[in-house]
Amino acid sequence: MMSPKTRRNILIAILVALALLIAFLLWFFLRPKPKTIVIVPPVVAEKPLPTAPTKPTVTQEKAKKEQAVRTASASLQSASKTFAERYGSYSTEADFANLTDVLPLMSASYAATTAKYIETAVSPKEYYGVTTRVITVKIEAEDDAAGTAQVTLTTQREEAKGDVQNVTVKYQDLVLSFVKEGGEWKVGNAVWK
Repeated sequence: MMSPKTRRNILIAILVALALLIAFLLWFFLRPKPKTIVIVPPVVAEKPLPTAPTKPTVTQEKAKKEQAVRTASASLQSASKTFAERYGSYSTEADFANLTDVLPLMSASYAATTAKYIETAVSPKEYYGVTTRVITVKIEAEDDAAGTAQVTLTTQREEAKGDVQNVTVKYQDLVLSFVKEGGEWKVGNAVWK
């Protein structure tokens, strides 16, 4: 059992701890809050945006012309690549389907000449096949006003003679002459070099 003196000391310690706890809580909840300072930037009058010029500037006109040239060149390159890969790929089993496929890409006169060739041509008896892939496209000349252009394509051709497994690879250039018909580039002539 505890002596009365020990009980009194414990009670005083509990009261002091309780008083300190109450003082801390009062200080914590009643302390002054720090003031938040809001800095407002000074108001600056905005300048009105300049109005767009009514007629195009020289650089705008030049940019539009360059864009038109790039678009025409891209169209010519795309037509060249499509034509070369179809025209240059052949198989005795396909019976000149490569030429039939590119007739819509040819000028009227070249298509007529090619159609006559297809009617009279005879496929070899022995198997022969060639697959053509375009490596580079180079526009040699382009005159949009005259409606003429010349494109040289470097191709890789895988040729099989006698058997599908007997393949040789060669590189060959194809020169395409284009003419404009109905606003579209058409192949007027194709020559392997």
